[in-house]
Amino acid sequence: MSSFIKSVGLMLCCSSMLQAQDNVLIDKVAGVVGDKIVLKSDIDIQTQQAKLQGIPLEGGECQVLDQLLLEKLLINQASIDSIQVSEEEVEIELDNRLRYYIGMLGSEEQFEAYYKKSIPEIKEEFRSEIKDMMLAQRMQSDIVGDVKVTPAEVKTFFNEIPKDSLPYFNAEVQIAEIVINPMVTEKAKTDARSKLQQLRQRIVEGSNTMDELAKTYSEDPGSAPNGGRLGLQDRGTFVKEFEAAAFKLNKGEISSVIETEYGFHILKLLERRGNKIDVQHILVKPEVSFNDLELAKGKADSIRNLILNDSLSFKDAVQEFSEDENSQTLNGMLVNQGNGTSYFELDQLEPDVFFAVEGLKEGEISNPTVLKALDGSKIYKLFHVMSRSEPHQANLEDDYERIKNIAQQKKQAESISTWISDKSTKTFIKLSDEYKECESMLKWLNQ
Repeated sequence: MSSFIKSVGLMLCCSSMLQAQDNVLIDKVAGVVGDKIVLKSDIDIQTQQAKLQGIPLEGGECQVLDQLLLEKLLINQASIDSIQVSEEEVEIELDNRLRYYIGMLGSEEQFEAYYKKSIPEIKEEFRSEIKDMMLAQRMQSDIVGDVKVTPAEVKTFFNEIPKDSLPYFNAEVQIAEIVINPMVTEKAKTDARSKLQQLRQRIVEGSNTMDELAKTYSEDPGSAPNGGRLGLQDRGTFVKEFEAAAFKLNKGEISSVIETEYGFHILKLLERRGNKIDVQHILVKPEVSFNDLELAKGKADSIRNLILNDSLSFKDAVQEFSEDENSQTLNGMLVNQGNGTSYFELDQLEPDVFFAVEGLKEGEISNPTVLKALDGSKIYKLFHVMSRSEPHQANLEDDYERIKNIAQQKKQAESISTWISDKSTKTFIKLSDEYKECESMLKWLNQ
């Protein structure tokens, strides 16, 4: 059950694609939970998404409706219990998801060209959907957060699985990483700032427009083709330095040069509506030289030697040296976006990662590997093969953690079912007649 809530809204780009391919979706109410409505078109989109991802739907549309009703019940109860999700949290989640899909397509330009929408437009379209998904996740966490399984329960669960039904695992690896960004020199920063100041002067003097210079010089691939336009955005959308400068501007005014984690910017305010602003910007990134890259490589190599000489554990090295907050949170562990675990079959690895760890044994660390980040910049990474397994049938010795997770998910699903039985008797629920015969709908009808 918990795996469903993680998937709601995940394929935000696929929703956009499906709607573009099929402009005529049937708008018919399939179900109502409290004041939340599930449309027939919602079921169609989720069903098609599952097909695109290769997710089996044994119960077909009934299964999808069951999942959507649960989401609506969770959101409805989250409102009753005053559970909140901040706009900043929603923005971070949107950015994370967009980075994933942009990575799949190769670049922000390819992403926007494929979906025929700008990144700000896609964010605006899916902001409410992502917020609802996060509310549902938070409500679900409140319900199952304390549900754990004991080792005895794991063993009992495993022993109850028929031997001929035990899953078979292909060869898999678990990989952790340390990320090292090249240090930007003060000279590179000065040059970038000076370049932007010159561009600003050309705009102020009327030699060029913001649109012209953004298209030619801005290093933000998402907005440069649109003349640096970011669209009407809520307060809290941008990083704090950028936003502080934007909200101080009068309409038509050009900002001074500001610095953010992405580089240097000049901004022009196009419009302001309360806590919403529409701005243009030009981004110039400090240039990273060959020597800067070599220094980063040398730093990565020194960290590797410290680990190999047992002066530092890989886990401690991640916390002390890695310059990626997401991987730091997980002690450097890479997460397989396809299944939500840390296990990768070899053909699921990104090509650069695959070639870096190919031939490494369990416990070994790669040489410093240069990769291209999503923004096009070059970074160095060290990869640690945490585990490497051969193809095998599931057993408690090798697969305890995974079996434990499955057992825990089963126990959590039982808790969710009990919760549904309780809340469904206290919440207005109505189903379209065509779904009332579904076996999975019985728990929604027995109010």
